[in-house]
Amino acid sequence: MMRSKRFEPIRDIAATSATDLSRAMGEAGRRVSELERQVEQLKTYRDEYVRNSTEGRGTIDAVKLQNYRSFLGRLGEALRQQQTLLDHARANFENRRLEWSAKRIEAESLGRVIERFRSEEQRDVERREQREGDDAAMRVSIAREAGER
Repeated sequence: MMRSKRFEPIRDIAATSATDLSRAMGEAGRRVSELERQVEQLKTYRDEYVRNSTEGRGTIDAVKLQNYRSFLGRLGEALRQQQTLLDHARANFENRRLEWSAKRIEAESLGRVIERFRSEEQRDVERREQREGDDAAMRVSIAREAGER
């Protein structure tokens, strides 16, 4: 079996793996985008809450102040949790990107190796055909010379 044919299944597996990793990377990227959107929404909501709670307000009684601080604390905690999820999602995306990149390079390298093997195999075929043609021509020439004697 030719070397190029032996490597084709390996290249195909690497290419399929690169495609699967590309898909996973896309999903991880969408997760990052969704979490970024959620973090921004929380920040906007917090900022609006603070702005609306402090505008035009005179004195605030102790219960309202405590509720305000408590709610801001819960918003802050929700924001920290979302930010942590976002950080993990970004790390996951980067890992997927690195895996995909490595597998894509592997598949491309295997493709180049296969092409090099095919070129070598084609040159071998052409040389063999040339030798066979030269041998046939030599036999005809020898037979002609022998017939002329």
